[in-house]
Amino acid sequence: MAAPAQFINYVAAEQLARSFDVAAAMLLVYDCSLTLGMEIEFVWSSPWGFMTGLYIVQRYLPFCDAIFLWLPPQLAVNIDPGGCHIVDTIRGWLMIFGWILSESILTLRVWAVWKRDRHMGVFLISLITLATVAEIYVTGIFLRDLQFSIKPYPEFVGCFFTSANHIVYVNWVVFMIYEAVILVLMIIPGIASYRRGGNADLHHVIYSEAKALSIVNVVVVCTLSRDYLAVISNVERVLHALLTSRVVLHIRQYIKRPQSSCTDGLTDLHVDLDASQPKNRLQKRWRL
Repeated sequence: MAAPAQFINYVAAEQLARSFDVAAAMLLVYDCSLTLGMEIEFVWSSPWGFMTGLYIVQRYLPFCDAIFLWLPPQLAVNIDPGGCHIVDTIRGWLMIFGWILSESILTLRVWAVWKRDRHMGVFLISLITLATVAEIYVTGIFLRDLQFSIKPYPEFVGCFFTSANHIVYVNWVVFMIYEAVILVLMIIPGIASYRRGGNADLHHVIYSEAKALSIVNVVVVCTLSRDYLAVISNVERVLHALLTSRVVLHIRQYIKRPQSSCTDGLTDLHVDLDASQPKNRLQKRWRL
């Protein structure tokens, strides 16, 4: 009786995971529909550069790993275990690559709010390098040990997953630590700037989504068990990409304001440090 009970639990877990995967796909499509107008105005119609290319790749990459590489295995009736492993391997590496791109954008924003401090730049480069190496190493082990089998009964749809290395949990721990550090590094200069009477609108644009993203990721990893982290991995992947995209879109929206003294490339952002002197405002250039 143990085997049938385990199989029933497996099917229930798979159904739950598929429900979250569908929710992630719908969330991605819905958010893109909401921000399409902003993207046309502030990204596609703007001069192209490094940040624009980085934004576009990390914005639309989830369509590959969260939708196009997810649907065929889930709907296929005759997919073999080897094909399942190939698709999941490609999907896993694309998800890690997307995470690296999104974190690169957020890391550049942190460097910006720290006024391109050289020591902070070295620290951030070291931090994201260590996190990236750890994520790649753990993902490699996880995908190597991932195993699929033939479908247990003729009517079974999708890939029949049998085992995997639990080391993948380390990815979430690294993710949590990185996001916690980014959150702290965003909060410190934000508090200091508000105390100096800086531009409230600009700081809201820079900090809002970035802080929300870090808080959500840290809370999720700290509160959920390992099993549920695997279930919501697609949701976290999509949420991470879309919130990072909104950071870029809202900053570019602010830059387009008539009285804004900002320019966007890789990017130079001129920030009013002293709001009490409108005629002789001291300006500082922040690299985004």
